Amino acid sequence: MIVKKVIASFILLFIITGCDSKTNIDSSEKNISVANEKQENKEKVLIKEEKKQEPIREEITFTLETIDGKTIHIREIENGLEFKEFKGKAIFLVLFGHRCPPCLREIPELIELTKEHKDLAIVAMEVQGLDGDMLSEFAKDRGINYSVISGDGNMDFIGYIQAKAGWSGSIPFLLGLDKKGQVQIMQIGGIPKRQLEIGYKELIK
Repeated sequence: MIVKKVIASFILLFIITGCDSKTNIDSSEKNISVANEKQENKEKVLIKEEKKQEPIREEITFTLETIDGKTIHIREIENGLEFKEFKGKAIFLVLFGHRCPPCLREIPELIELTKEHKDLAIVAMEVQGLDGDMLSEFAKDRGINYSVISGDGNMDFIGYIQAKAGWSGSIPFLLGLDKKGQVQIMQIGGIPKRQLEIGYKELIK
């Protein structure tokens, strides 16, 4: 809260008697000056106290490791997420499962998008229980060319997505972030490549 400076208005009534009016005015001006100075000092103290009372917002960050040993650093920003390693790129963050038919159908489309658009990063997290080794085999068999992360050991990030995006657990689940990290797309269910292309174009505007 910003404390606004209040300047008091004084109305001085002088009754001319035998006293020197200039002396009275000088004395009154000194009193006004002292009063104003005290008010300013009081307001400065209040401002300092209010600044001290402001809560310090704890920064929310995540460090995720892909199946090929790369590290992705994520930081919460207003209305989105900043992916340090993919700064300046549009991002599709996908939660998927290895036993989910629409998720499996979407994989070839995500592979094609990765080949076609160098300013798009796809980060996919498997949430149906595959550990790192099993997920590596899965990704190799499918020819996946984008970043893949096991949900195993990353429940803090999954819980964060659940809380922030209202994700109920249905997959595939996609968040589209523009080049500034702002969330612009939220989609539950498989998306045809044509719709993914439209979403990509919206993110790079």
